[in-house]
Amino acid sequence: MTIFKEIEQKPLEYLALFAILFLGAILFLFFSYDSHGQRQAIYFTSIAYFLWSIYHHHRRGDLHPSILIEYLVIILFAVVLLTGTVF
Repeated sequence: MTIFKEIEQKPLEYLALFAILFLGAILFLFFSYDSHGQRQAIYFTSIAYFLWSIYHHHRRGDLHPSILIEYLVIILFAVVLLTGTVF
């Protein structure tokens, strides 16, 4: 199944993902003069994205430890990369 067909079948699920990422970007830019606020925006977005991924894969029926580890590695990479640019 292509990603576009999956988005057509579950538009609210992907709208929630878009809202999480968009809100995270807005908060990151809003706190552009406050490094602590930016770090909190990064943490909030990371946690929300991880929870969304658990929900998404649970609904699909393919939630496995390897998928959780993959998401954790991606999130940790993003957190390290973005918090490294905040300082």
